[in-house]
Amino acid sequence: MWEFCINLTDENIALSKKIYISLKQFCKQYGGIVTTYERCGCISILVSANKCDAERIKHFVQNLIGDIICEDFKLKYLQENLSLSNLDTVSKNAFLQALLSFDKESDKYVVQKFLELNNSIDVEAFYFFKMSPLREKWKELVQIANDNKAYLSSNETLVELLKFLVDNLEVKNESVNLIKEEGKLFFYDTNFNLLNENNLQDKDIDSTIISKLISYAPKHVNIYCKDSFNSGLINLLKQIFDKRINFVSCDEIEDKK
Repeated sequence: MWEFCINLTDENIALSKKIYISLKQFCKQYGGIVTTYERCGCISILVSANKCDAERIKHFVQNLIGDIICEDFKLKYLQENLSLSNLDTVSKNAFLQALLSFDKESDKYVVQKFLELNNSIDVEAFYFFKMSPLREKWKELVQIANDNKAYLSSNETLVELLKFLVDNLEVKNESVNLIKEEGKLFFYDTNFNLLNENNLQDKDIDSTIISKLISYAPKHVNIYCKDSFNSGLINLLKQIFDKRINFVSCDEIEDKK
């Protein structure tokens, strides 16, 4: 049998649940057993499998930890160090998501360069003791943004910057379809597999829409029933995504799904 343990402090209980659920789903499909336990302020996620499945699971764990560092830890770093008090909520969250997604593959390369999976890994220790080159990279990014915060307070300048960042993201999805139905907001991929859903009553729903679309980095964005979205959001999406935006009539929803 092959075994591996992922450790986090209980301060990161949400991350531990994210890792546990992702591993559980993967191992349910490809083999392996996942358990978790908490002791002395530490949460441990233990995965075990037959040796023939070990390399496949190790590869998955490497990518999972890379995503955790480059998404969750980077977001926290940006939130703690960026000076964005002059931006409204929608603009702030859009800018955060754009910076979070920008150069992600390069960030993950740095993580993989230092990541070694032997018997176990303490995620926070790895981040704080091994990822100083990555934090220096993020520090430079934050410094540039903070030094130019006066310019970012201009809506025109901010939109141009967001458009530049979005245009330079590596495409992840051929298209993303955005639909409002029955009091909910749905994000679908090209084949109408569900990516995410949100209640329309959720706080800052416009921020969620923009942030999700940036994170999915689509080549095309199809918005169904344009008139069901507020005009301010539609105008901002058109400015950021430009020619990637397509508007589709409500009559085509059932035909596509």
